[in-house]
Amino acid sequence: MNKLKQLVTLFVVQLKLQLKIKLRYLSATITEMIIYAGALLLILFGANGNNIGQQYGIKGNVLITLIGYLFWSNGVSALNSCSSSVESDEISGIFETEAQSALPLWLIYLVQTIVEELYTWIYLIIISIVTSFFGHFSLLDLCIAFLLIFVFTLISNLGMFGIGMIFASGSIHYKRMGQWATILQALLVMFSNIYQPMITPYQQIIPYASGIEIVRSLFIGKSVPLNTYIIFVVVNLFWLIVGIVIFNYCFKKEKKNGSFDAF
Repeated sequence: MNKLKQLVTLFVVQLKLQLKIKLRYLSATITEMIIYAGALLLILFGANGNNIGQQYGIKGNVLITLIGYLFWSNGVSALNSCSSSVESDEISGIFETEAQSALPLWLIYLVQTIVEELYTWIYLIIISIVTSFFGHFSLLDLCIAFLLIFVFTLISNLGMFGIGMIFASGSIHYKRMGQWATILQALLVMFSNIYQPMITPYQQIIPYASGIEIVRSLFIGKSVPLNTYIIFVVVNLFWLIVGIVIFNYCFKKEKKNGSFDAF
């Protein structure tokens, strides 16, 4: 019960802290939103070339592509929030202090990631509403898509958080891993099913890939095989567990043999 209270307190503190940061550095917040919008434009351009709507048997490409974009945006936000938080905490010198907490380090970063995701959703909602005026789909369709995406990203973001933990593990030892996380984000755009249907079952190892197909199928009224749901959950649990295990191992090893002060 005490740890639950600590978790709630941590969540509230992080929520207020992030709000202050977003408002204090408003220009950076606006720039971040512009970057998200620019990424959507690039992805929509790729989707038009693939005629993704026709491949799903519907007219128009925008909403079907938007579903993939929202999964990707939430996923890379979870990945980046986790990996960059560890690196920035090491730079500022508070990483070792956080390690003294009664809560596991990975759980602290998970709470921080969840808070960051809430603010990311605000950006994405604004961008999506603006897109609806040009994308020939109704706000009702957008709301239905949002509801489905929100439910399934609760699972896929755990898998992306796990991958972020792997990069965070590298940050503990090698100190700077941010550029590699950025490269992965770009690769995910090219090789996942954001602006095209899933073309190979190997894409299902990406945490959000099956989620995209599930939501698209549900949205257009197609049935989804049970094994697709099972694969989606198993893949995300796998990445979450692997990420936490690797992070804990690297943390203990660095604590024993390395130095958190040497960044």
